[in-house]
Amino acid sequence: MFFQKSVYRFPYLITGLLFYFTLSLSLLATTFDRVVAKVNNDVITLWTLENRVEAFLQKNNGSNSLVQPLQKKEVMKLVLKDLVAEKLQVQEAKKNGMLVSDETLEKALGDIYKNNNITSEEFETMLKNEGSNLDSYKEIIRDQILSSRIVTRQLSNVGDAKESSMKKYYQKNKKSFWVPEQLVVRHIMFIKEEGSSAKDNHALKKKAGDILKKIKAGENFSVLAKNYSTDLSARSGGLLGVISRGTMMPEFEKAAFDLKVGEVSGVVETMNGFHIIKCDNVIPGHTKKYKLVRPEIKKILNAKIREKKYKKWINGLKKTSFVEISLFEDIKSIKKVRVSRSIKRNQANSSKPVKSKLYLKNKKEHNQSETLTRERLIEKKLRMYRKLYSNGKITKETFLKKKKEVLESL
Repeated sequence: MFFQKSVYRFPYLITGLLFYFTLSLSLLATTFDRVVAKVNNDVITLWTLENRVEAFLQKNNGSNSLVQPLQKKEVMKLVLKDLVAEKLQVQEAKKNGMLVSDETLEKALGDIYKNNNITSEEFETMLKNEGSNLDSYKEIIRDQILSSRIVTRQLSNVGDAKESSMKKYYQKNKKSFWVPEQLVVRHIMFIKEEGSSAKDNHALKKKAGDILKKIKAGENFSVLAKNYSTDLSARSGGLLGVISRGTMMPEFEKAAFDLKVGEVSGVVETMNGFHIIKCDNVIPGHTKKYKLVRPEIKKILNAKIREKKYKKWINGLKKTSFVEISLFEDIKSIKKVRVSRSIKRNQANSSKPVKSKLYLKNKKEHNQSETLTRERLIEKKLRMYRKLYSNGKITKETFLKKKKEVLESL
């Protein structure tokens, strides 16, 4: 969804809140979604969690972040932890009398329309297709603003890192500020024309070879580059400037970094053409000086200080709040149902009654187990529809329709 670019983001949270929807088909939807966490008087449902997990995975797709090797179960735990923190933040903001005016909400929505180049009517249609509505989305935006404000207030008096701490960090992490060897190079390039034949390329290579002979005969490299090079660097005598490893084509880079100061390569072929390379200077690898990296170190340490204070604050809120996590409790419930069924089968096949704590539970608890079994069957069916939708087998409209039909069968 291209409009997963919410204007407001929670700082200091691992995942960040990009965008998620709260579907309100009915109370039965909450029954299916399950309450995966309770935070004082608020609840977090499975549906909300999985929407956030999807946004989280999309955001980190293809990145080298630490989330890549995590299993989905671990990602769900990670994201749920942040959802709980967000609930606590919003609740704390309300306790402190923070309010979000209608004008502020409208401005936030206006920014979303503008940033995504859509009209308010188009946005409402998108929300409707997602099974949501503008009022529900406004509540999401309202919570984001409240959370952002309370976090900003809590961290407003955090001081900067001390100079001694920054210097200590520099000494311990000098490898992080290492600059590898670099070269200052020139080249004379003969560009291959698009769709050129092997014969044309052979002639071009021969021309490059002829220029190389002139260089070896003592003619000035820069003058020859101005006269014969067919790329933009010809204007500066073939000067490309400073290059680092990993920034040029492999063939070009290998030839260049094999040169010493003043040396000229042979004719080097790349997919773009033929090159003659000259090394003007070698800049040895070195560690950046402290004064150059001080702003970067300050930013790193300040972020750590703020993160530490944020975690301490959130942990304090948790200690004074009722927080209950039940994310994977359904697995235990299913096992209980299976054990109960097994006991009934044993009773039917045996003349002696089977004595078991589970069997001796009262009738009401057995009825609850049967209801739980039925809910699990419905949940399984809904998961199948969700998988089909995720794999692109059915449209979003079909998925929402099927979900509503299944929930109404409860």
